[in-house]
Amino acid sequence: MSRRRRKLWMRVALFVSNPAGLRVDRWLVRATGFSFMNQFYSRAGGFRPRRCLLLRTRHHRTGKARTVVLPYTPDGEGWLVVGSHGGRPADAVWARNLRVNSDCAVRAGWRWAECVAEEAQHEERQRTWGIVTADGSYLGYEKLAAPRIIPVFVLCPQTRDG
Repeated sequence: MSRRRRKLWMRVALFVSNPAGLRVDRWLVRATGFSFMNQFYSRAGGFRPRRCLLLRTRHHRTGKARTVVLPYTPDGEGWLVVGSHGGRPADAVWARNLRVNSDCAVRAGWRWAECVAEEAQHEERQRTWGIVTADGSYLGYEKLAAPRIIPVFVLCPQTRDG
């Protein structure tokens, strides 16, 4: 895709990235599993759209439940999510929320699962970053976000004992 076309998709993505657009996107993911925001941001970033999940966290200051739509990469029993924030210079709020409270809920498909999130560090980050960027995804955002290191979170489902 041409650079000019990617810029156009980024403008569209930023235009619909308002609270009303995000509410509609969450509703669409709940109802159909499809995210139009994922389409816009992936095209703007120059990579193929990924499957999306709903991530519910607790806000790091208010403690209120917050749900966001995120593209993910399967990793064993869990999921990898990338805190690229579209290449912006600061981390996304959901990433800050997970650093403060790693307990979260994930809906990938049609069921919710209680999970624990862990930010990948050192060798684990290299491994997970290699998985999520294998098709060239996020590399453009990495350049935009520099010198910020884009976080990768591993979301692991909790098992219920007895």
